Amino acid sequence: MSDSSSSPLRAFKDRLCTFAEGQHGIRNPFVIVAVDPPVEHRTTKRLEEWATGGSEAPAIPDEVTVQPIWLDELLPRTDVYNLLVDLGESLTELEGDASAGERITETMQDQLATELVEEMIEEELSEEQLTSQQHVVLLLNLGSLYPFTRASELLDELDRRNVKSTIGIPFPGDVIGGKLSFFGGDSRHYYPAHQIDRPITEVHLQQ
Repeated sequence: MSDSSSSPLRAFKDRLCTFAEGQHGIRNPFVIVAVDPPVEHRTTKRLEEWATGGSEAPAIPDEVTVQPIWLDELLPRTDVYNLLVDLGESLTELEGDASAGERITETMQDQLATELVEEMIEEELSEEQLTSQQHVVLLLNLGSLYPFTRASELLDELDRRNVKSTIGIPFPGDVIGGKLSFFGGDSRHYYPAHQIDRPITEVHLQQ
């Protein structure tokens, strides 16, 4: 059995490289893989080592570039985050049935994905990278943003903004009946992403 077939982590990286090298017949070069939540940050570390030319297989093709972006580091740079921080305790004084926590969650869910992608486009990626399938972007530490945004919302916004880079997202959750479950929530397919069939678990990080 090959490394790619035995390890979803390796399969994820292989698929990203395949798309970045120009596989035809795909609308969006977006790849998603489920990760057992307790090992999400260790998976992030492994992917960071791969992206920076470490010993992680597979070797990145010469014409391909890989850029990690940490979503939890983008969060404090968004307008919606800073607005809610500035409002602070005043949210508890608003009338209505919703609690301050519910108002924060609702506001973040409405706006965060849009602002994260805007931040990526304006500050993290060049015009050349945004239009090149050969540039792989790894969106890392998604679990740190739960429940404020989900992989599907980020992918939809990237699609709407016509981003052509190859996108990879490790997704804290599980694969249930061929569908992805985010932190134990409802299972669903994540279009337009191509998903790896099995989740990354502790055993795969020991390989």
